[in-house]
Amino acid sequence: MFYEREDNPMYNLSVFATYESYNQLDIKIEDLEKRQFHIPSDMEPFKSIYNDIINPIACSHYDYETKIDESPFKFNVIRADTQETMLSLYDIIVSELYSEFTIKIPTKYLFGLGERNQKGFRFKEGIYTLMAKDVPQLLEDGKQPGKGVYSSHPVYLMRERSGKYHVLFFKNSSPMDVIYKDDKLTFKYIGGILQLKLFLGDYDPETAVKLYHSYLGGWALHPFWAMGYHHSRWPIKSSQKLKEYVYKHKEHDIPLDTIWSDIDYMNDRQIFSVDEMRFHKNDFEEIQNQLGVNYIPIIDVAVGVKYGKQDKGFREGINLDIFLRSPNTGQRFRGKVWPGSSYFPDFFHPNCSTYWRTMIKHLYQSTNFSGLWIDMNEPTNFCDGECDLQQGRDKWNSTMDYTDVNETYKNNHIRFPYIPGVSPLEKMTLPPNLFHYGKHLHKDVHNLYGLQESFETYQAQKEIGKPLPFIISRSTFPGSGHFTQHWEGDNEASYTFLYLSVGSTMQFNIFGIPMVGADVCGFLDNTTPKLCARWVQLGSLYPFFRNHNNDRAKDQEFYSLGDDVLLAARRNVKLRYSIIKWYYSLFLRSNHTGTIFRPVFFEFNDDVNLFKDEVLDTQFLIGDELMATPILVEGQTIRKAYFPKSYWYHFLSGSRLQKIEDPGQEHFVMCKYTDYVPLYIKGGSIILQQNITQVKSVKDLKNHYYAVIAIGEKDSFGTMIDLDEFSDQKIVEKCDQLNCILNVNFSKQDNQAEFTIVRADNGGPASYPLFISRLKIYGLSPSQTIKCSSNKIVECSYSNENTFPYISNIQLNEGIGLEFGETTGVFKLTLQFS
Repeated sequence: MFYEREDNPMYNLSVFATYESYNQLDIKIEDLEKRQFHIPSDMEPFKSIYNDIINPIACSHYDYETKIDESPFKFNVIRADTQETMLSLYDIIVSELYSEFTIKIPTKYLFGLGERNQKGFRFKEGIYTLMAKDVPQLLEDGKQPGKGVYSSHPVYLMRERSGKYHVLFFKNSSPMDVIYKDDKLTFKYIGGILQLKLFLGDYDPETAVKLYHSYLGGWALHPFWAMGYHHSRWPIKSSQKLKEYVYKHKEHDIPLDTIWSDIDYMNDRQIFSVDEMRFHKNDFEEIQNQLGVNYIPIIDVAVGVKYGKQDKGFREGINLDIFLRSPNTGQRFRGKVWPGSSYFPDFFHPNCSTYWRTMIKHLYQSTNFSGLWIDMNEPTNFCDGECDLQQGRDKWNSTMDYTDVNETYKNNHIRFPYIPGVSPLEKMTLPPNLFHYGKHLHKDVHNLYGLQESFETYQAQKEIGKPLPFIISRSTFPGSGHFTQHWEGDNEASYTFLYLSVGSTMQFNIFGIPMVGADVCGFLDNTTPKLCARWVQLGSLYPFFRNHNNDRAKDQEFYSLGDDVLLAARRNVKLRYSIIKWYYSLFLRSNHTGTIFRPVFFEFNDDVNLFKDEVLDTQFLIGDELMATPILVEGQTIRKAYFPKSYWYHFLSGSRLQKIEDPGQEHFVMCKYTDYVPLYIKGGSIILQQNITQVKSVKDLKNHYYAVIAIGEKDSFGTMIDLDEFSDQKIVEKCDQLNCILNVNFSKQDNQAEFTIVRADNGGPASYPLFISRLKIYGLSPSQTIKCSSNKIVECSYSNENTFPYISNIQLNEGIGLEFGETTGVFKLTLQFS
């Protein structure tokens, strides 16, 4: 049944189901007079990302059926082949200031609905608030007051009773509570229409996730250099200090690709400014050109007012009239952030694009930055709503011409019948009754703020000539991944935050932002050597790998915490660099949709053991090929890890843990603080690895490889990248639509095997020379001799390590390797065993 609130009724509601495709359904319930907010489809960035199908073409069949029960009202969606009800929508209450609905779900296998610092990947029973807020160190416990953090993603992945999957996206940007109890999800929210997007997959959870990502326009590809190690520290108080950090990493033999600046590079914390007394442009140029390291500065969102029109960011904002206005006075809204009293840009204002892009270009002229870090964009305000206008009022405020009043922005205080999260909605942010341009209430658009800033920052980088803009944003919303990447905010130097980072990273892969990671060793509080060693083991496998800590914590550079941390860092950072081109190929071959850092059940959906929390929370896949089992608990050096039914080999040693004939089973995994992260390669996989002895950054990686081949039940397969150099421009030009992916295959039958490399797009030869010096084959039965033949290689040496199971090394002619390109045809190496 529908209910209309007496305090603000909505009449003449419509229920409209659009069969957008055979596996995509849109359900919309709204007021026929359209008095409720809906995310505008006619303006950027929204028209670039949300691919709603207005006039769909009828399909010959649909994977779903819909059924409406009238008394009481219930909207049911049923999977056609299994006749399982995927969701039942009922108990719908609609009004301008409060709405709610309930969904009955088929199973407890529910993942998503973030962002939350929750220890565990599974969505557990409780009440959860989805509202972008700056609340560091806050741990989710499923109780009020709400504990949602920097982003809002009202989307989940569900495993049905049949084992098939679907994704549901509640397309609504207002603050909300989600109450999960028994088999019901109740959404309570304070604005906007009820619009649900349902994406039906199959037994592979990746199918439903890819459909969702496609609806969002796909995620943005990042530059290759962004896969390297990043170092940041608050504070680094001069450009000379930045250079010293770079020199220290080189001195201690730790590869480094990017150095970052927090707010200390600014002139008195004014965004878009540089303190030129401490940070010199020639030092920025030296860091990037002579030292070969990228540079990324932070940008907060609020503009300090204390310098008035002497500050370019303030002056341009006043001239273009893009700052938000107070609902109390009609003057510009005054909050407080790092520079003190501050104004906030209104990204709905048509002049804001000009403003933001102008100021990004201005910053680029001063720093020649490689990418940008956008922070405090929930948006964060150190006052709860508008700061007291009578306290700390600047002397110039009463005389300058930017105290003009715009009466149309005045608005009464809103009395909400329900407050998501219990805490005041304006706490540490903007008031809900504030108007954005177009008369959009902040209560309706709060969660869009970070997305809008990401879009403008992306476009600004494009305009200054960045082929692959790189942005790390703290606040995100569905569709943000089309423009930005993400880090998991101001985490704590604790084993709890180390542990929960696995689930959080997997969540954001589902949300459509796969280039993500937590601050390694922790941002807040003092880390310890043992904690940092464990974190560098795990963090070396995050898609985004950065060490960052705060101004009150002790130094946590890997070389400053003792020999054990330094050894762990050298080993694990170099391990990352040895597979970094393969890792990047996962993003290229995914072609802007799908997950990279994934739950293990994504590859082994029929194994119920993989849905146990101890496995979900502590093990993960990278692509299909590698599984990691890091140690995440304080004091442990041995853990149990579950290996699903397959061939599994230790990635570095080649020792086999189990065969395909073995059932899935637990194994003990040992890992000291100085060891490599426990990493295993699945049978049937090939990974092209590189020697990294002299590597200081990704620029030092040449096109020389050795192939790690894990024998499985069927042929072994892998991918590599067909490029001679990995500049942003080359990647954009050559890698669209899988044009730079090479398929690598190893097949064995009886006493003969073939190792082939062909282009993924057309089966042709590689375009650029590549050199492969060795095949390292795990699980190959021993032979006395192996004879190699191809159009380039006529002889090779063979050795078999005295281990069980057997590890075969086939050394190809050193100095010749495998050189192939347009003139050599498709490469095929034949191995004859005897």
